[in-house]
Amino acid sequence: MKFRLLGAVAADGAEGELRLGPEKRRSLLALLLLRRNRAVSVAQLTEALWVDEPPANARTVVQSHVSRLRALLAEAGADRHGVRLTTAGDAYTLRLPEGLLDVEQFDALVAAARTERRSTEVVGALEHALGLWRGPALTGTVPSTPLEAWRQTLEENRLAAVESLADHLQRLGEPARAAELLRAETVAHPLRESLVSALMLALFRAGRQSDAITWYHRTRDSLADRLGVDPGRALNAAYERILRGEGAPGGPDAGSGTGPGAGSGAGPDTGSGAAAVDTGSGAAAVDTASASASGTAPAGAPGVPGPRTRPRSAAPVLTLAAPVEAADLAAALPAVDLLPRPPRGFYGRSAELAALGDALRPGPDGAIALVTGPAGVGKTALALDWAHRHGHRFPDGVLFADLGGFSDRPDRELGDVLAEFLAALGTAHEDLPPTLAGRAALYRRATADRRLLVVVDNARESEQVRPLLPAGTDSAALVTSRHRMLGLVASELARPVPLSVLRPEESAALLARVLGPSRIAAEPEAARELAELCDGLPLALRIAAAKAAADPRRGLAAVTEQLRHEQRRLSHLAAEEISVTSALRISCEQLPPTAARLFRTLGLHPGPMVDPYAAAALADLEHPDAAQALEQLAATHLITETGAEQYTLHDLVWLYARQLAAETDRAEQRTARARLADQYLYTGLAAAQCAEPGSKPCCEPPAASHRPRAVPEFTAVEDALHWLGAHRETLAEVIATAGPERAWRLVLTQWPLILRRVRDGWVPQLQLALEATVETGHLDGESQVRALLGWVLVSNRRLHEAAACLTPAAELAARAGNQVGRAIALINLAAVHSELADHTAAGAGLAQALEIALAADHPHTVALALQHLARHHLDAGRPRPALDHALHGISLSTGERPGPRRVLLHTAAGEALSALGRHPEARARLGAALTEAEQVGHDEATAEVLRALARAEDAAGHAHAATAHRRRADLLSPV
Repeated sequence: MKFRLLGAVAADGAEGELRLGPEKRRSLLALLLLRRNRAVSVAQLTEALWVDEPPANARTVVQSHVSRLRALLAEAGADRHGVRLTTAGDAYTLRLPEGLLDVEQFDALVAAARTERRSTEVVGALEHALGLWRGPALTGTVPSTPLEAWRQTLEENRLAAVESLADHLQRLGEPARAAELLRAETVAHPLRESLVSALMLALFRAGRQSDAITWYHRTRDSLADRLGVDPGRALNAAYERILRGEGAPGGPDAGSGTGPGAGSGAGPDTGSGAAAVDTGSGAAAVDTASASASGTAPAGAPGVPGPRTRPRSAAPVLTLAAPVEAADLAAALPAVDLLPRPPRGFYGRSAELAALGDALRPGPDGAIALVTGPAGVGKTALALDWAHRHGHRFPDGVLFADLGGFSDRPDRELGDVLAEFLAALGTAHEDLPPTLAGRAALYRRATADRRLLVVVDNARESEQVRPLLPAGTDSAALVTSRHRMLGLVASELARPVPLSVLRPEESAALLARVLGPSRIAAEPEAARELAELCDGLPLALRIAAAKAAADPRRGLAAVTEQLRHEQRRLSHLAAEEISVTSALRISCEQLPPTAARLFRTLGLHPGPMVDPYAAAALADLEHPDAAQALEQLAATHLITETGAEQYTLHDLVWLYARQLAAETDRAEQRTARARLADQYLYTGLAAAQCAEPGSKPCCEPPAASHRPRAVPEFTAVEDALHWLGAHRETLAEVIATAGPERAWRLVLTQWPLILRRVRDGWVPQLQLALEATVETGHLDGESQVRALLGWVLVSNRRLHEAAACLTPAAELAARAGNQVGRAIALINLAAVHSELADHTAAGAGLAQALEIALAADHPHTVALALQHLARHHLDAGRPRPALDHALHGISLSTGERPGPRRVLLHTAAGEALSALGRHPEARARLGAALTEAEQVGHDEATAEVLRALARAEDAAGHAHAATAHRRRADLLSPV
């Protein structure tokens, strides 16, 4: 697992980049990473997540983002890499082993460079360090004061590394490379005098004295105009050295070598000429400003000199395109070229371009690449860009056909496409066979000995593609489709190249390519939000950019404001005949009936994440049928598979599904939502029972509920808790729209998770559940909600609110006939009395709770009462009865799996033994508690055991061991 801050904030798991979500969640992760392994309070997070005054519900927002981030990390298996997000009181800590964060790697490489004596090694380390940067640090985060301060610190460290690298390049006799490196940074930071002075000296040593002096005068004027100051000592010193000729090319200060360009002025000058952006795909595209009127040859084509490139580039590099002679251009053009013009404004996709390069390398069976992805993601643009870059590798020609598989017009006839291909390859019209089979046979013969690239765009199925594949093993085929086309992969060995939506920084760059960097720089916040609202979909981004470009007087904020309204967003993402809605509509029209019906009902799901169980409930399908329909939706890229039977809808696709759902009958919508709520209710009850075996079910489903056709089976506590955590946000949305009879029950099903994360913002939802029980007059439900809410309030130190909440709970449970609920309410109320130092009331309540639990013959609740009684006696200085109660509770839980209650019982027994002077027994008992706490993975319980161990070691006179335990405890849960 890897985390990245040097560029866009990102996290990578085994399955690729995690979908971190909105700006505030990325900002929260960024601050936790920057303060890794240290506690970060909610107040600090709030300050980082809002530029202006935070809203009244800021704490709830922070807690919600933490909860979702936890779920994302859990889904990515972060714990296997030692990554954990823990809660301690009012703070959160991201536990992160060394080597997983790019900032740490950068710092380590820079530190290693400082210890090297040879400039060659220094250059290697610094280039590696700078290669970790993928853009401005913390891209995609809130521009708040704390994060801006971190951003400036990281940028300062980067610039220092750049200056050091340039210095050592000059020592190696490569001032031209140093000047190239420094110039780009100086343009971005024109008032940083250390950069300018270094650039001046590098230019001078590269034989470009005039350019060096020009930079001095330009900077001097900028300092005067913008800051009203004169150049500093370093800048003046560099200027004077140049005037005196110190460090001239070949002179004593010119460096230890005479690298290429030293003294000759031959170093690359990125300030003039046509520039090409090196995308990392093996070739650079020549800027259209310098291309001849007859066309542009891809860089690196036969007879066309390629661009001069800099070795070991730290980032995409601007390089000079060599002049293209007319004879070279003619020689480079393929014999046949049916390609449309190159896509305008194409940006990024370096990984996918490289994957195409690997897939289309001719082999013994030929080469076929299959680009797949959702509507509007840029499959055609990617294919055309690659074909234009690399068409020169296929001297016999490039063929292209758009089969129109995803448009309102009929699919192209394969016979017509083959006729067009054969004509391009030299077959006369009168020689064309009349049948499809005859044309296909002639096409195979015509391509057998040729070296061709065949691009087949917008194919719907494998049968359309097979007749168009070239027969020669030196040829290649590039196919695009919204479908996975597994038949083509299986029978023709096509290599899939999946295409997903753009990352935030790529989205911003695409907007800049269409609108120009100045428009983006003028409204960076609006541009960032615009990219987010378009969900990284290139089609949506281009339409939004076109609307902004059509009326330069309207700012980006105006376009963003239009898209901010979900109900009208899709209608605004349309330009003449092009729209996101039409692209999605065509995909849906080609679905089988069951998959089409399911897609419409997915619009009723409260969140974009769905599994076959929820899908079956929404569409009233059997589980296997729902699973098959989801697979069909994934095959057409309307949904994305994120894990085993886990799917998600991109935001714009989800909006379209919601539009379709809104068009269905209102009664059908209500029935589908009720089935979904019941699906989550029955599943939550199963999860709670698995997470807390032996406990009494928290409720029965309401009489009018729909029993689901299938419910997940949970076999391990970890699986049940993971399900509850991963679905917390979805459950919150379901609860918010459910009727009161279902709402309070859905809240209660989460009680095992609530008890393990008592400080995780549960109060508002529990208060909603309490209102629902009062509205329905359900006495037992009200008692249980009060007991749970009261415990959460106690844990959050809201003691008087907890007392008011818990006081009626026991009586309500008694009236409902729930003796176990009555005992639990008394135990929780006793905890409030204990915190308020009313030990008499606490002891009486616990004694009564134990008596009721024994009469009810419920061992789980008896052990709970004994655990609290043991703690009560310890606090009162009575270790003997505390030990008796703890050991009794442990005996009742013998044979159970490790859990928080057993951990607390072992801990109480160990503390009692220590107080009685039985130190070896105390250490053994507390050691058992620590082992179980670590097995459970409960950080706060583990910290409590470690603190108890520290107190026991102090009592035994082992100060060193006590200190070690306290340090571990503070790392897990700072006091």
